[in-house]
Amino acid sequence: MQSFQSKETKSDKRPLRLLFLLSRFLDGGIDTVLLEYVNHLADHLHYDVTLGIGICYGDLEVYRPKLSPRVKVVYFNQSPFLTRLSRQRIEKRASFFAASIDEILFVPLRRLATQRGIYKLSRQADAIIDFDCRAYAFLHHIRKRKIAFFHFSFDQVLKNNPKRMNRMKKGLAAYHKVVTISRAMCEEGRKMFPQFKEKFILLYNAKDEQLLAEYAEKTIDNPLIQRPYLLAVERLEESQKDLSTLIRAYSLLVHEHHISEGLYIIGKGKDEAQLKQLAKTLQVADKVVFLGFQPTPLPWISHCKIFVHSAKFEGLPTVLIEALLLDKLIVATDCPTGPREILDHGRCGLLPPVGDAPAFAAAVLQLLNDKSLQQRLLSAAEEQKKIFTFAHIDRQLHALFLGETMY
Repeated sequence: MQSFQSKETKSDKRPLRLLFLLSRFLDGGIDTVLLEYVNHLADHLHYDVTLGIGICYGDLEVYRPKLSPRVKVVYFNQSPFLTRLSRQRIEKRASFFAASIDEILFVPLRRLATQRGIYKLSRQADAIIDFDCRAYAFLHHIRKRKIAFFHFSFDQVLKNNPKRMNRMKKGLAAYHKVVTISRAMCEEGRKMFPQFKEKFILLYNAKDEQLLAEYAEKTIDNPLIQRPYLLAVERLEESQKDLSTLIRAYSLLVHEHHISEGLYIIGKGKDEAQLKQLAKTLQVADKVVFLGFQPTPLPWISHCKIFVHSAKFEGLPTVLIEALLLDKLIVATDCPTGPREILDHGRCGLLPPVGDAPAFAAAVLQLLNDKSLQQRLLSAAEEQKKIFTFAHIDRQLHALFLGETMY
């Protein structure tokens, strides 16, 4: 483990107190990144970490058991009276009437409870980290250091949406610093919001390399893991992801090039039925395996022949970083933002264009067959992967929390 440790505050020689805020704690990419941060800061750097969560979803919080016992967890809305209809909406079980009642009656009540909860916790915090940029309306009048993390391409999320742009302007005014997780994203933010140019900083999502390797070695009781396969780990939602292009590319690989590797897809989402139907239509349903949500996908990543990722836009996809750190061969669409930076402009993996199934298939086929290319990519990744570890960013984090200028 790296030698850097949190400095105590000068005033009373106590650990720095950090308040992380998250609107909900479910099973998405932001949730996994948050888990890495708070556990690392509490367990290895010995910060005093509190996690304030907007609403409690009980057993839907699949990562909750993985939180370190050193992280204090506070829910702002926990009673069934306030959360029942919201949970139904999350699970797509709410009728139009129930959803309307929740929006009109219970959303304002939950917002009030959240505002009060944040204010109460903020009095004991040295720095507040709004990890999904959803709490800005409650932070304007709190006189503590406030930091936001933004996880997606500004251009893709905000383009052609003036109302959302105006909300974002108001939100950015609440923070001292805005962490962007890729260089392209940081440049987008500075260009779109020049009045806040000095607030934007770059900080790559980081992993604990030793812990990652330990998780990857865990035994999976499923014979499928022993077969040769390509692997994608993505949410099954085509609004942002692009698994349909991946399945079309895989169909070309099977029918035209007769590859024997299967295609495994880890994840869940509202477009699962549509994607399964596409695999059936393309006559590869017997070779495309939908594994559903896996709380620990790392062993599957570790065993795959090639890690594949297809999306329309991203922020900084954590699964690509994990694949890089586990020394995997990678093919990922060259979408904004993240894949090009993670793979160092194609030096550490192949980057076919977004939405181009033939190009994606050609990249996978080349990587399957070209041994010298495989070696070049893996050799280049040895240096590149270091920038995505906590050992690389710990001092930057501490400077960020204290308001120092070492970013």
